Amino acid sequence: MNRLLTAESIIGEAMLKGAKLSGMEFPISAFPLRIQRIITELHDSQGYPIDYIAAAMLSALAVSIGNSHLVQVKRGWLESPILYIALIGRPGANKSHPLSFAFHPFIEHDYRYNKEYQEQYAEYERTMTMTKKERLEAGKDEFPVPPKRSRFLVSDITPEGLSLIHSQNPRGLCLWSDELSA
Repeated sequence: MNRLLTAESIIGEAMLKGAKLSGMEFPISAFPLRIQRIITELHDSQGYPIDYIAAAMLSALAVSIGNSHLVQVKRGWLESPILYIALIGRPGANKSHPLSFAFHPFIEHDYRYNKEYQEQYAEYERTMTMTKKERLEAGKDEFPVPPKRSRFLVSDITPEGLSLIHSQNPRGLCLWSDELSA
C-alpha cells in the first residue's frame, strides 16, 4: 500500500505511537541492538530499572556526540543533541548507579586529562617564571600559551567558571549533578 508522506501523516503517526507508549517502560527499541542488550543485561544482572539505564545511556550518547554533529531540523535550523534529563525516584530507587555506569568513560577521560593538564600547567608556570631571554635560551616559546583542559563533565560550577571552561571545550559540556536541587 502506497501512503503519501505528509507533515500531517507523520505527526499523526507519531501521536499514535506516543499514545501507545504512554504508561509503558522506556521504549528501548529506539536504540541500536547492542545498546538494547546492554540495557537489558544491566537490568537483569544489576537490577537497574530499565527507564533509568535507558535515560542514562541516552544522555551519555548525547554527551559523546556533543557539537560534533548537528541535525538540520529545517533549512537554516541546526540543532545539537542537547538534553535535559532528570532521574526521579524515591531514595534507594537505584538512580545513581545507572548514571555512573553510562558516564564512566567520561569520568575516566576527565580524570586522565585533568592529571595531564595539571602537569602541563605546572610546566607552564615554571616557564612563566623565566625571563623572556631565559625562555628563548631554553628553546621555549617567547610567549607561552597556557594549556587547555579537555573535559566532558562539569558540576558545582559558577557561571563565570563555566564561561572559561566552555571556551576551552567547543565540543560541549555536560552539567552533572547528583541532586536535582543543585
